[in-house]
Amino acid sequence: MNGGMTRPDGWCLLLYVTLTIATGFADVRMRAHTDNVYNAYIPAVVAGTENAPGRYRVFAPFLIDGLARVTGASMATAWYVTRLVGILVAYCVFHVYLRTWFAPSAAVAGVSMVAATLPLTFTNSWPHPDSIPELALFTLGALAIARRLDVLFGVVLACAALNRETSVFLVVLYLVSEPLSRTRLLRATLFGGEWLAIYAGLRAMRGLEHYDYWQAARNWAELGLLPSNYDPYYRAYAYFVVVLFGPMIYMALKAKGAPAFARRALLVVPCFLAVAFIFSSIIETRIFTPLYPLVVPATMFFFFSHPQPAEKLGT
Repeated sequence: MNGGMTRPDGWCLLLYVTLTIATGFADVRMRAHTDNVYNAYIPAVVAGTENAPGRYRVFAPFLIDGLARVTGASMATAWYVTRLVGILVAYCVFHVYLRTWFAPSAAVAGVSMVAATLPLTFTNSWPHPDSIPELALFTLGALAIARRLDVLFGVVLACAALNRETSVFLVVLYLVSEPLSRTRLLRATLFGGEWLAIYAGLRAMRGLEHYDYWQAARNWAELGLLPSNYDPYYRAYAYFVVVLFGPMIYMALKAKGAPAFARRALLVVPCFLAVAFIFSSIIETRIFTPLYPLVVPATMFFFFSHPQPAEKLGT
């Protein structure tokens, strides 16, 4: 077994096309105000007039706007096409990520687990254009770390930092994924500097605008369920992340024989959850998307054995 691609991997693509259409359909049908994305949000981000923090999440809006301009397609068409392509890319990247340790059949199982549960992130929000790219970019960054591809990691980190602030946890993952040494600390510091330069640069170029950073009190209140006049489905939004990742994390912690990377990736999870609770709205489950590449590999070791350790892969 190895981390390369084989003929069975190619056949997996057919299934991922099906999963992409299914996910895309759920995305469109479950969310409200989809037209707000291409009629208002993307043009406002490109123009630099969108409220913070959206105005700093430029990766997807500029990509979609650029595609519309180059092809002459409508913004709506560019949005729907890039959304589907983004989902497919995310699933394919996750497949390659899991192939670091597992055979194609097991990788398909892991991607299917992601696809089956991803609709639980389609809650209490319209479809922000940064959410699917975040799944793809965060996973690709984790893949680069697992396979020790620092140049690729630097490029992915830049794209991820242009997409969402949670990309900083890729730097944390890089730091903890191997035993700490002077070289590791130096490289992590350089990557941290790269992330910070993009984070600060976006705010310097697009204008610094503060917003309601502190969400802990609101999140604590919403753990008591939303008011009774809400539909029961909506009342439980704050607990969707528990249903989504609770069982995965439990199995990941119980898994035997997982390589160091999969075990160390779990160290990032408590930090991520704490920051999300303090600074984000937990009823918008999409904010927890980065947990997939952090948790799923170790969860897979609960079911599958005889992997090839990621530490031995250099490509």
